[in-house]
Amino acid sequence: MKKFALVLGGGAAKGYAHIGILKVLEKNGLKPDLIVGTSIGALVGGIYASGKTIAELEDLAAKFNGIGTFSLYSALFKDNLLNVDKIKRLINKAVGDITHEQAPIKFVSVSTELNTGKEKYFSTGLLRDSIMASISIPGVFPRFKVGENLYCDGGLLNNLPEDVAREMMPDAVVVSVDVIGDYEKQVEHCRLKTIETIINASTLMTQNNVKHKPQMADLRIAISQPHISQMGFNGKNAKKSINKGVNFGKRYISTIKKLLNGEKHENN
Repeated sequence: MKKFALVLGGGAAKGYAHIGILKVLEKNGLKPDLIVGTSIGALVGGIYASGKTIAELEDLAAKFNGIGTFSLYSALFKDNLLNVDKIKRLINKAVGDITHEQAPIKFVSVSTELNTGKEKYFSTGLLRDSIMASISIPGVFPRFKVGENLYCDGGLLNNLPEDVAREMMPDAVVVSVDVIGDYEKQVEHCRLKTIETIINASTLMTQNNVKHKPQMADLRIAISQPHISQMGFNGKNAKKSINKGVNFGKRYISTIKKLLNGEKHENN
């Protein structure tokens, strides 16, 4: 059987669907040799790569309500609208002091380095730092510092990093999961209009980047979830999105198995 690289794209709360995909893979005896994640894909992928079970991921998703609270002080005097101490505590509790080198599954997160405007791939160091660097949505989350450099959401430059997986594991079967799908069906409506504008602008940019980059995955799974708000971090949305991921996982599992056994597939 060939090596297996799984790419998990960004999409905020729509990324709960990644748990559903992982659930189907595991049920069929398949675990990736490599996970590459951007934004929520880095969060789900990094926690899973650290050794957490699907049940633990589902439990975290069900209990997690909201990514942060509005902070007037931060909005006026810093670079972020939300206080995200809650999500930092969740990540710290989930992965602790585990490093990339210690993780049972090889994991790479993709971030945007603000100092240079270039992509940054984290494959060493603390998992919690590389996850935070990848999920820091500009204007919503504070920029995240690693060493001397500042980082923000990897989706700005590479929301579906198939090329990174291909570079890291050239001979592997690469399967990518795009949890946003068609932008026109994904327009957000938030109570805080500043966040609404930021999220919609960011989604439009990231999805255009995905569309205009050549596909480098052997199979790309695009999951359209217009009923799930990207800012809808709650148990109800988690269940819906995970089930959506399970449904798509079941639809494509036979194709994934064929690819891993060396059979060719025409990916449309």
